[in-house]
Amino acid sequence: MGGTWFTVGFALGKVVVETGPDEVVRRIRFDLSGDVPPRPSGSPAARLIGRYFSGEKVPLDLEVDLSQESSFRRRVYQVVIKIPYGETRTYGEIAALAGCQKGARAVGQAMAANRIPLVIPCHRVLSANGKTGGFSSGIELKKYLLRLEGAFS
Repeated sequence: MGGTWFTVGFALGKVVVETGPDEVVRRIRFDLSGDVPPRPSGSPAARLIGRYFSGEKVPLDLEVDLSQESSFRRRVYQVVIKIPYGETRTYGEIAALAGCQKGARAVGQAMAANRIPLVIPCHRVLSANGKTGGFSSGIELKKYLLRLEGAFS
């Protein structure tokens, strides 16, 4: 891990957040196995993520670095960022809103490559049939996040 980083604990493990010196979020990943040592922070981002995991309905409107992403992924991520807490959209809906009507599969690939889950809430994107679809950190975590937000039973 390079740069500044901190962890936020939650019921299934820890969230590892990497930021630049400007507090811009560069990467978020989940540590469900306990491999990463705890590294708490009193930063505004850490407090906001902690509130989210305590079940508070808060927007995770943190500044993110998308400079390394393709223009298509940036468009997709900007659509996904706007999905409200507790709501879901389908891969096809995201594709249409990103200007790629038949791009559901490409949206799925963009979600799989998402380096900033939670802030770019790819867990809120479902298959057309209402099933959870994939999640790079595992389906159980995706279901946990959706249940936390009241979007999945």
